[in-house]
Amino acid sequence: MAERNRILVTGASGFVGRRLVAQLRQLSGIKVLGVCGPNHAGGLDLTDFVACSRLVNDFQPSKVVHLAAQSSVGTAFSDPAAVWRANFDATRNLAQAVSAQESRPHFIFASSAEVYGAGFNLGPRSERDAILPNSPYGRSKAATEMLLADMAGDRLAVTTLRLFNHTGPGQDRRFAIPAFASQIARVEALDGSQAIRVGNLEAQRDFTDVDDIIDAYVAVISGAIPVEAQIFNVGSGEQRRVGDLLDILIRLSAVTITVEQDEARMRPSDVPVAAGVFNKFGTVYKWQPRRVLEHTLAAVLDFERRDLTTATDHQTGGS
Repeated sequence: MAERNRILVTGASGFVGRRLVAQLRQLSGIKVLGVCGPNHAGGLDLTDFVACSRLVNDFQPSKVVHLAAQSSVGTAFSDPAAVWRANFDATRNLAQAVSAQESRPHFIFASSAEVYGAGFNLGPRSERDAILPNSPYGRSKAATEMLLADMAGDRLAVTTLRLFNHTGPGQDRRFAIPAFASQIARVEALDGSQAIRVGNLEAQRDFTDVDDIIDAYVAVISGAIPVEAQIFNVGSGEQRRVGDLLDILIRLSAVTITVEQDEARMRPSDVPVAAGVFNKFGTVYKWQPRRVLEHTLAAVLDFERRDLTTATDHQTGGS
C-alpha cells in the first residue's frame, strides 16, 4: 500500500465495519478513519450533505469503504422510505462529496446479492446477468449501483461488491444464524421453553464467514485502483439449506430442542435458491474463503451463550 493511503470506513460500528477497521489499523503506512451512524456518540448522519462534505474535506480520503446501510431485508418491507434514505440518499451524498476532491478516490461500495432477486430462479447469477430485485432493500442497492456507475470516471473510481450472506459472532439477531443461536442459548439456560421459532428452512443460501469477507475487503483496498467501474460477486460458492445449518447448531447443543415455524418470520420476497458465480473476484484478487462454516456456526453459538450469561449477570448484579 502507498504510504499516503487514507481510508474512510463508514458503518464502522457495524458487524463488518468494526472488524474491518480493526484489521486495517494493523496495517502499516495507512491512516484509517471509522465513521459511525448518528445514533452513536460522535456519529455522522450521511443523509446530511453538508456534514458529508465537511467530513471528506477534513480527512481527504484516498479510499472510501462504504458499509453504512440499513441491511435487513425483512425490516425494509415495513419502512421502505427509511431504507431508501439510508441506502440511496446517504450513498449519493457521500459519493458526491468524495468526487469533489481534486484527486481520484477509490469508492468501494458494499452492495448485495439481493439485487439479483427473482433472477436467482433462473440459476446461478454472474455479474453479467440482469438484476431483478424483489424487495425494497434490493431495489435500493440496485439503484445505488446505477448511480455510482454514472458517477464513475475521471473524478471517482468505483468498485461494487455484491456480497452474498455472511455471518459470524456478534451479528444482528434479525439474521437467521444468530437468531437460531440466540434461541438455542436461551433454551439451554432453561428459560421454560424447549421450542425455537423459525422462518423458511428450505431456502438455500451461500454463507461465508465474516472474517473471509474482511479478507476480501482488504484485498480490494490493497489492490490497484480500477480504471473503469468494476462489479464483483463475493461469496463462498457453496449453497447450504438453512434448515441444515440449524440442524448443525442443534447438534452442538446438549439439550432437546423442537422447532416451530413462525409465519411472521417468512420473507415475502424469498426465492428457493440464491446461487452465484464467483470466479471473477477470485481471479482478480486471488481470494477464496478459508474458514469452515461449521466452525463459524460453533463460534456464533458460543458468542450467544456468553452474551446471555453476561446479560444475566448484569441483571442479577453478578460479576
